Amino acid sequence: MKYKSMNWRILFFISSIAILFSSFPVFAQNDYSSMERHIKNFDFNKRILPSMPDKDKKIRVIIDTDAKNEIDDQWAITLALLSSERFEIEGFVASNYDHSHGGPSGIEKSFQEIELVLKIAGFENTYQVYKGSHPMRYKYEPSESEGVDFIIKKAMESSKADPVWVVALGSATNLASAYLKNPQIKDRVVFFWHGRTKWPEKCWNFNVFGDRLAAITLFHAPIPLVLFDTGTYLTCTMEESEENIKPYGEIGKYLHEYRFKNPWYMQSDKGFFDLGDIAALVNPEIAYWQEVSCPEVSPDLSYNFKGTKGKILRCYHIDRDKTFQLLYDKLRRNYSSEK
Repeated sequence: MKYKSMNWRILFFISSIAILFSSFPVFAQNDYSSMERHIKNFDFNKRILPSMPDKDKKIRVIIDTDAKNEIDDQWAITLALLSSERFEIEGFVASNYDHSHGGPSGIEKSFQEIELVLKIAGFENTYQVYKGSHPMRYKYEPSESEGVDFIIKKAMESSKADPVWVVALGSATNLASAYLKNPQIKDRVVFFWHGRTKWPEKCWNFNVFGDRLAAITLFHAPIPLVLFDTGTYLTCTMEESEENIKPYGEIGKYLHEYRFKNPWYMQSDKGFFDLGDIAALVNPEIAYWQEVSCPEVSPDLSYNFKGTKGKILRCYHIDRDKTFQLLYDKLRRNYSSEK
């Protein structure tokens, strides 16, 4: 009798555990299906169309950056750090990048590079830095990370009248994942993403290839979106950076001498693409903007303008000389005594 009782208890325990664990995929699938319905059934006439704040208005920003991918992020971060009259920086998130020296280790390398730039520029321990997510696996499933949770936290502390601007200089992973994990943030954020796509034909760029699902999400979800879609011509010769960057502080020396790490960085036609995003935010008057219908993005990344996804704001040009001059002037102003 005792033996039968023990068997019954063991079977009950095993059955309970099996039921408990089998319920997890069901809940996950329910969440996944619910998110799919939420996005597909949303009235995109209600999608918020962002507008650029006047250059004299201070805005709160989170900078999401694949800082170790190449060379332009360091220049962009420096401009942001030196623009305290414009930005209240909430923190930084290190993003993934799919490159020969990145891939699985890219987030950690970006994290370390952000902290290094902050230290060299004199901002060590001033701002929070978080590690972002690896690329998304499925269309409606967020990729989890502390960086994604940080974006959500700051968004939920914000409001429609005073949103936090999340500026992504790399892949769209952390932005898309933050929305998919908590769609309530859509009325409390503006996503500003460096696409530099082949408009109006294809959503085609390095930042897209690293996480196609995330990039598509930015277009297909009801998120206030600014698409920075230019900047290929933001080039700088070695002579110009030696004169206007190198002499100003340890950070100026670092930004210039970093170019020696790769022959490509030294070429006169090497673009400093991400510098344009920060410059356009610092002074929207040096950039050119247009309200456009948000396209749908096909699996082959081609744009389809069906008029079903509401409106987004697109930056289609920025003044090259004024972009670099912003950085040059701020370096001189902040580090001239160290020259």
